[in-house]
Amino acid sequence: MGYLNIFLGAFLGDLLLKKYAEAKLPMGKRVSILGDRIWIRKLHNRGAAGGVLSDQPDVILKSTLGMLASVFGYVVMFLRRKGRKAEKTGAALLLAGGCCNWFDRLHQGYVTDYFSINCKKDEIRNLVFNLSDVFIFMGTILMAASSLIPGKKRR
Repeated sequence: MGYLNIFLGAFLGDLLLKKYAEAKLPMGKRVSILGDRIWIRKLHNRGAAGGVLSDQPDVILKSTLGMLASVFGYVVMFLRRKGRKAEKTGAALLLAGGCCNWFDRLHQGYVTDYFSINCKKDEIRNLVFNLSDVFIFMGTILMAASSLIPGKKRR
């Protein structure tokens, strides 16, 4: 039940932040927080990460659903096994982030992104993302790292 709570908390948390950003943030205006380390700014992303394939929303919507179904199938296989808490936590975060962004695409036709990291590298500073993107990244890292850790032999 704990992994379902992680999933729901991550999904609903970012969904609420996106709704707040849509209602309160003007498009294109940048607000600095944390000593100008983080920029809050709203962007509508019709494509994948970095706007890739933004001119093909149906491809993005269908391919994202296919990837989510694959990850869900993988999760169903190992969720009942004991242990592998980091891998299960990573899967919950990955699915929550992916589902939340997919939900945005399905209902709005785009994903609402709302923050950037202010750093010296233009490639990073110009990226605008959301909490779901962070969950996808963290979940992928957790799953990959924990899959490399040897465990009990599997039958």
